[in-house]
Amino acid sequence: MHRGQPLIPTATLLIASFVGVPSSHPSEPAHELTVSFDFRHGLQGFVGGFADYPPTHAEIYELTSDHRAFPPPLQSQSGLFLSGVNRSADLFMFLKGPISGLRPGAVYMVTVSLEIATDTPAGCIGVGGAPGESVWVKAGVTGVEPRPVREGSYLRMNIDVGNQSRGGTQAVVLGNVANSRSCEQSRQWELKSFEDRPMPAPIQVPADGLVWLLFGTDSGFESRTEIYFTKASVTFTPEDAARRGNCADDYVTARAIRSREELPAFVECAAEYVWKYGESEARRAFNEDVHWNDGQVYVFVHGLEPFGHNTLTHVFPPDPSREGTVRKRLMDEFGTDYSFELHRLLSLVGEGWIDYTPTDPTTGLRQPKSSYVMEIDWNGSRAAIGAAYYSPDLPGTCRAEEVNAVALEEAPSDWKLRELVRCAAVEVERLGNFAAPVLAERPRWKHGSVFVFGVNAETGAVEFSGRKSLFAFSGRIPELFGGRDLVQVSAEFGEAFWYYNVTNAETGAVEPRTVFVKLVQAQGAPLLVGSGYQPSAVYSSK
Repeated sequence: MHRGQPLIPTATLLIASFVGVPSSHPSEPAHELTVSFDFRHGLQGFVGGFADYPPTHAEIYELTSDHRAFPPPLQSQSGLFLSGVNRSADLFMFLKGPISGLRPGAVYMVTVSLEIATDTPAGCIGVGGAPGESVWVKAGVTGVEPRPVREGSYLRMNIDVGNQSRGGTQAVVLGNVANSRSCEQSRQWELKSFEDRPMPAPIQVPADGLVWLLFGTDSGFESRTEIYFTKASVTFTPEDAARRGNCADDYVTARAIRSREELPAFVECAAEYVWKYGESEARRAFNEDVHWNDGQVYVFVHGLEPFGHNTLTHVFPPDPSREGTVRKRLMDEFGTDYSFELHRLLSLVGEGWIDYTPTDPTTGLRQPKSSYVMEIDWNGSRAAIGAAYYSPDLPGTCRAEEVNAVALEEAPSDWKLRELVRCAAVEVERLGNFAAPVLAERPRWKHGSVFVFGVNAETGAVEFSGRKSLFAFSGRIPELFGGRDLVQVSAEFGEAFWYYNVTNAETGAVEPRTVFVKLVQAQGAPLLVGSGYQPSAVYSSK
C-alpha cells in the first residue's frame, strides 16, 4: 500500500506542543546552511505522531512518544522516544519539528542525517519480518506540516513517505534499526548513525519561510519496537548553487571517460538527469544517447533490496531485455555478491565504490572492474545508479594485447600513453631492476618512436631507455624545459606530463614530444618510469 496521507488523532500526540523555533535555525538562507538538533537537551520543538493504524483501536497499539533518559549502559544520555506495537503490520511512528529562517520561495536541495539508540540485534527472525532489518528508519523535509489524516477507518500520512522498505516522494529510507550485535547475543542499547542522505527532490520554501523535518520508523515487524532519537542534522543547499555549471554544460560524457577517477562526476550527472527529467526519459536516454552510453561505459540503475535478493534491473543498456526483471546473482572469484554488496554499501553511505571481478563481455575474461554507485529514488523505491570502468592499467589487468607500444604509435593519445606507463610501472614494482632490460628491449614496450625509459628521481640519471639516442638526457636540461627541474616536479606530484622539442640524433630533425612519467620504487630507489609519443608530424630543423 502506497502511503499518500499521514494521520494522527490528538490522543496520539504524546509529546508536548511545540516550544518554538529551534535556536539553531539558519540566519543566512542565501547560502548552504546546516541546522542541527541535539535531543539530549530536550524536545527541541518536536512532537510525535503515529499513522497506518485504526484510531478506534489505538489502545492495543500501546503508542508512546516522549523525552526520556536511555536505559543502561547509555543511562547518562537522553533523547526522543518512540514505541508502539505493530498490530496493523504497517505501523508508522514519527517525530516532526519546524525549521524557520529560510528564504520564502527559494528552492533547496536537502540532505538529512540522524543518530538513534537501539537495542535490536541483527539477524533475528520475527513475525511479519525481522525486528531489526524490517523496521526502516525514514526522514523527510517538507513545506507542509506532516500530520495523520483520516482515510476510511485508518489514519494515513498527508505526505508521501513511501511504504516500509520503499521511500516516498517526500521521505527517504536511511537504514534500519538493527545494531551491531547478533541475535545470539544478549540485547544491549547502542548508538547508530545514519550519514547524510539526499531527499528525493528539492523543496520550495513556503511564503512563511517555514519547513518541517520529519523522521521515524516504518515497520513490517508485527510486534513492539522501541527507539530513541539522539541527534538530527539537515543541510540546505540553494538549487542554483548545487547545480551551477557542472552537468548542464555536458562537461563529462561516457565517451570522454578514460579513468575511474572520472566516474563520480559522470554518475552524479546521471542522477541529476533522473531527478530533472523523470524515470521514463532517463531510461530512454541512458539506453539510446551516446552521452550516457558508449561501449564499456554506460549508466545502469538497479533496485535495492535487503540482502540483495529480488533485486530488479531498471536500466541496463548492454541488454535492455533484462530491464524489469530480477537481477541474477553475480558472485566474483573473491566472494563478492554484487547485489548484496550494493545494498550493504548504500545502507551505510549514500554513494561509493564497489571493486569486483566480473567477466568482461567483450573479451570473455575475468577482469577487475570498478563501479561508482549512489542511491536515488526510482519511482518511489530505493535504487542504485552507477557506472563502471574496466581499468586496463591496474595490476593483473595490463594485458599485452591491450596495452602496448604498437597501439600507442598507431593511435597516440594521452590516455593510451598513461596506460602504457602505468603498466610499465607495474613491471618495475614487480621485477625491480630486472625490469630494465624487459622494458628497454621487448617489442611490447618499444615500437617506432615509442619506447619506455627510467630516470633516477634523486640523481636525474637515465637508468634505462629503449631508445637512448632519442632520450639521452635527464629531464633537467634547461633548454628543453625552460630551466625547470621536471624530475623534481614529477617526483613531488607522483605523475606528470612533459612537453618539449628535441633533436632526433638519427635524423637531425626537431621532434615535439609528449611524455608521461610515474614515480615508483625500484629496490628502494625512487624511479620515474616514462614513455612518450609525437603529437604531430616531425618538424624540420629550424
